[in-house]
Amino acid sequence: MYITLMQCILGLLLLLVPCYVFYVFNIPLLTKALRSFLKMAGSLLVLGVLLYGVVALDKPLITLLFALLIIAWGAALSVVRAKLPLRQLFLPVLAGTFAGVLVASLYVLLLVMGGANVFEPRYAIPVVAMLTGHLIHANSKALHVYYMGLRHHGQLYHYLLANGATHRRALGYLLRRAIQQSALPGLSGMGWVVMGVSPLVTWGMLLGGASVLTAVACQVVLLIAMFTAAVLSIIVTVAVSRRYLLDDYAQLKRADRQKAS
Repeated sequence: MYITLMQCILGLLLLLVPCYVFYVFNIPLLTKALRSFLKMAGSLLVLGVLLYGVVALDKPLITLLFALLIIAWGAALSVVRAKLPLRQLFLPVLAGTFAGVLVASLYVLLLVMGGANVFEPRYAIPVVAMLTGHLIHANSKALHVYYMGLRHHGQLYHYLLANGATHRRALGYLLRRAIQQSALPGLSGMGWVVMGVSPLVTWGMLLGGASVLTAVACQVVLLIAMFTAAVLSIIVTVAVSRRYLLDDYAQLKRADRQKAS
């Protein structure tokens, strides 16, 4: 299927319907809607240019670098959406995001999709992008729960340490809550898969020439991969971030003790 410029313009005219409704009912969302559309269009234009270059070059190194760029951008967005300090937590979140995406994407590309074209952009980039996009939503919630709990329940942490608990056990409660929060978006996605994102992914695969059975099977595998990547990501993130939050004596560092109090 090929969409001409005129057909694209006709599609854009559909935006006039909600804008007209906002104008008639004096709803103060017209400016925000237009600004959001322009921001979305600009982001898609930049992404489209980059994807065109990656696909046209079709070099494994270029594909790998572009995938790493997507993962790094996703890690930064996770920290920002969690309202946490980017400078302090970017590297731990990057490590967690990279680990989750690496394990899940390689499993899907090598074992499920055959592995013949593991570095081909049309296979690797969509899988990495979908996993990273899911981790932005899942990790931001999990990180907020974990680090806000650490700040506001610092006294409980020190109380458990004073009674002989290791810092691993003292942080176990918050880690369990963080894992739960990271898993919830994946479970919700499985529950609403038929009416949620699944039609878009399935439609895209059908347009690409895949059979209905293949499209449905890939969607199921990707949902499971998202769920697995989210759980792995938060565990690695918490494990790596301990060196940034705890000193050599398993105590909260000075800045975190002040925030916790």
